[in-house]
Amino acid sequence: MSQDGRPRFGLWMTDHALALGGLALVALGMAGSWLALSLGWAALGLAFFVWVAEAEGLSVPRPGRVAIRPLGCWDTPLAFTVRRGREVLLFTREEDAEDGGWSDTYTVRRQEGGTAFSPCWELPLGRCSEWSLRGRAPVRALAFEHHERASYVERRSLERALAGTPSAPAA
Repeated sequence: MSQDGRPRFGLWMTDHALALGGLALVALGMAGSWLALSLGWAALGLAFFVWVAEAEGLSVPRPGRVAIRPLGCWDTPLAFTVRRGREVLLFTREEDAEDGGWSDTYTVRRQEGGTAFSPCWELPLGRCSEWSLRGRAPVRALAFEHHERASYVERRSLERALAGTPSAPAA
């Protein structure tokens, strides 16, 4: 994300490349190339299906971003899960007892080989939980993006936030 909260230009271009390329090919095809016209309409059709999928809440792979399952309807979710390889990470913000708001850090928990991608409903996490504590990550270090009903975190910000989070040894 840029400083003003909008996605960076390069990420914006990758999000819209299919539709823009389709429009360019349709325009070229109108000049006489039936192949360009066919490819252009196919690209526009695919761009439409991507938009419909995100409108229905399905996450579409996006370069530079990782799909998340958020809990909380703000720009910065109260909790979210993200899959990284064979592990699922759960990020949660606790209530700040001092000022009554939400804490400025996420508590990061890890489940190895987890199949549950939406564990936010399993809270509270007790001692017998299959979620091990991984550490803490600052909220401001993560850059979120919301497209229709699908949410993402920028891969670079996620890796940077996790690099500062010491990995807890397995119990």
